[in-house]
Amino acid sequence: MSRRAAAKLARPVKGWPESSPGAVNAWLLLVTTKPPAWRDALLEWREQPLSVGQLHEGFLYPDPIGFWAEVRRWSVELLRTFEPRWDASEALAVTALIHVGTHPGALEVAVSSCRPSVVLFLDEPAWQASGWEVQAAHYNVPDPHRDGQAYQGFWGRRPDGLVVGKAPQHPTMHRFYTPDDMTRYLRGIGDIAPHT
Repeated sequence: MSRRAAAKLARPVKGWPESSPGAVNAWLLLVTTKPPAWRDALLEWREQPLSVGQLHEGFLYPDPIGFWAEVRRWSVELLRTFEPRWDASEALAVTALIHVGTHPGALEVAVSSCRPSVVLFLDEPAWQASGWEVQAAHYNVPDPHRDGQAYQGFWGRRPDGLVVGKAPQHPTMHRFYTPDDMTRYLRGIGDIAPHT
């Protein structure tokens, strides 16, 4: 795509929630309830239009609680299921993340604007608010600190074929799962969407 064509597509989208970086051509849409309540003392968050075919710099915001670092890792793991050689910049170039808590209708705006192939809800409230129905396969991710405690996520499809997941834990809760266990969950998308 030429720079001119990309610039035409990279535009503000009406109803797109603030603090929500992404690509207008997102293959993967991550959905969470609200943005982290912190801001870096030295670096201001800059709202920018959706990117096209390149990494949105919002994904690189400094991260004292580990949210953006996990979002980057999760995106790479999901995309590597289908494109094993992709790195973070390639995976994030086709990823969008939205915070839907204070923006009614933001999920519909994101789905219609980006037309993703995969939607992953990062928390239970965002999933419940969607009202979507899916036929799903459930996955348990054990808590590494408490024997017998596990967190349930799923991968499934809506009736229209859209692949939908709900993460067992939110990325900010990375101390309550091991990277290997979360990677196994993320790679489970291959069982639901082998040819997505």
